[in-house]
Amino acid sequence: MPLFLAIDVGTSATKLSLYDAAGRQIAARHASYPVEVPRPGWAEQDPREWWRAVCRLGPELAEAAGGELAAICVSGQTPLCVPVDAQGEPLRKAILWLDRRALAQVDWLAEHLGEAHCRAVSGNRLDSYFGGSKWLWFRQTEPALFARTWKILQANSYVAFHLTGRATIDPSQAGLCSPCYDQTSGQWNAAICAVLGLPLELLPEIRPAQAVIGAVTPAAARACGLPAGTPVVCGGGDFACACLGAGVHGRGRAALMLGTAGNLLFPGVANADARLLHTRHVSGQPLTFGGVLAGGNLKWFAGLFGGSAIEFYACLDEEAAHIPPGSEGLLYLPYLMGERTPIWDAQARGAFLGLSSRHGRAHLYRAVLEGVAFAFRQILEITGRAGLEEIVAIDGGARSGVWRAVLADVLGVPVARGSLGAGTALGSAFLAALGVGAVSEFEQISAWAEISPALLPDAPVHAKYNQIYPVYAGLYAKLKGDMDIMNTLTAPAIPGG
Repeated sequence: MPLFLAIDVGTSATKLSLYDAAGRQIAARHASYPVEVPRPGWAEQDPREWWRAVCRLGPELAEAAGGELAAICVSGQTPLCVPVDAQGEPLRKAILWLDRRALAQVDWLAEHLGEAHCRAVSGNRLDSYFGGSKWLWFRQTEPALFARTWKILQANSYVAFHLTGRATIDPSQAGLCSPCYDQTSGQWNAAICAVLGLPLELLPEIRPAQAVIGAVTPAAARACGLPAGTPVVCGGGDFACACLGAGVHGRGRAALMLGTAGNLLFPGVANADARLLHTRHVSGQPLTFGGVLAGGNLKWFAGLFGGSAIEFYACLDEEAAHIPPGSEGLLYLPYLMGERTPIWDAQARGAFLGLSSRHGRAHLYRAVLEGVAFAFRQILEITGRAGLEEIVAIDGGARSGVWRAVLADVLGVPVARGSLGAGTALGSAFLAALGVGAVSEFEQISAWAEISPALLPDAPVHAKYNQIYPVYAGLYAKLKGDMDIMNTLTAPAIPGG
């Protein structure tokens, strides 16, 4: 039976997952690594950690495949700035998606291109989150390294290059490299790239997510243990692969990623609201979504108490389950790393409101769960709910029944859970199967994705959250000025500045 390997280069770990032709997970392994924060608002990783993870885990997965490996697909975190030389060696640490350093570059783009023009071409607003802003920061701030750059890659294309020697990107990721991607032509916009000083040859070739881009080279096989000659499929952004892996490929359902990053994704919805993100699904459909820091908030909170194991999160869940909705008057803003949708403020910061002596760890943790849920509700309200009937939650946070119940009650929408192995890895494996013809169309993902029965909103609890939501929705605007002042007061001195 043919088997398909999904490699997902995530923010906190690289995961290798093996699936059969029916979408059943055969084996899975992961290798973790940290996010480095050298300054407030910055986030970096050594790309070599990603390839080392593949080389560490590859032999185990190759052994589990038993000679039946038919194709590999690589997905990953995005948008990033990963400059490499002609041998694929990184010239600096990767600038991650949650990095917000490129604030001056956003102003530069507004002055030299204009917000309206960039939106007309790319479909997205100007912000330090997007790939083009990060690339411009790299060119302007580190010109000596830029001069040595052969390609600027993403996390998955870095790994795919080391597997195949080919540098590619799919439209789901290219669409988040605003303003460089042209949503009409589906290619890099030469005129905008010229203004940014980015030669087109520095950018990877745009290929469909299901396209076979090459095969595992003999050198790669020796390094990572995966069979030489195995076809490698282009792959896509982790968010789009996750949406596919949730079995969500049309209107009426949304996918909810609950990893470090949280995304609420609406495939087939063309919504031009500038507060949201706009790109392409791996299937080629329009894809509108909102992104917030989700599991990253939970990881931060658990870390305060020295916990990181799944069992510790289960303990926190058990404690939070005994706290009433609303956390007894405690409210949390989840802006630990600035925020994307809907506020688009790199200087936003987290906050607890209503803290008193009666609040303990369980109250604070439930408030964190509720705060992220309220952030997703803001996204949902902007879409006008888009005929939404059900949300499918995936990734690590979906394991929490307490969090899924909070989400259902805050959003007022049934929340189901993708099966074990669903999400990004399943979507990537499906792309691998599609690339080599083991499946013939995207609609067949329905046979792979097993969705649990949904948790329904509790009407009285939803009504309670309806009372709290306006307070949450108005809190950021009231605190923004003070956040800006505190950021100014605590900003580190810049050498030579």
